[in-house]
Amino acid sequence: MNIIRKHDIFLKAGNDIELIPLLDGHLPLLYKWNNDPEIVYWSDSGNFEVCTEEDVRGIYGMVSQNAYCFLMLYKDEPIGDCWLQKMNLPDIIERHPGKKVYRIDMTVGEKEYWGKGLGSLALSALMEFAFEAEKVDILYLISCDYNERSRRCAIKNGFCECGKTHVYDSDRAKFEYLYSMDRDTYLKNKRTK
Repeated sequence: MNIIRKHDIFLKAGNDIELIPLLDGHLPLLYKWNNDPEIVYWSDSGNFEVCTEEDVRGIYGMVSQNAYCFLMLYKDEPIGDCWLQKMNLPDIIERHPGKKVYRIDMTVGEKEYWGKGLGSLALSALMEFAFEAEKVDILYLISCDYNERSRRCAIKNGFCECGKTHVYDSDRAKFEYLYSMDRDTYLKNKRTK
């Protein structure tokens, strides 16, 4: 039995970025990235220093049941993972009754590729898939107060800050910022590019 739910979606972002289905065979990479304190610091607002293999199997096994999970490739080399997930936060779901609300989460796990705009390219491919193929009504990104790169990436891709929530159970984050975009805004931005 698979830990990560399979799908058959492949996405391209520019000439060099591909998003391929995340599979159980990729778990060693996920263990590696989630076992590096510096990577975990930037990708999780909680107090995890690192994740155990059991943690990683549990996280990706659970998330993939309601998400399209991808391995990010740059020039055919794995550099991170990302997913397009049905919104799982009750307070956000309640704000949008009857709407199809999703979120995007992403980790660039290979540090030499941080700050090079590759996450932004992957984000644009996920946005296109969400709004055009999945017909999502509203898309969210969530970023911690200390992760300026993530927050700049959201704004660069047309998301608007729509609130922040206090984080009570974290030694490193005081707030999580919410960024959103609706389908009409996405289509308007696409027409004006």
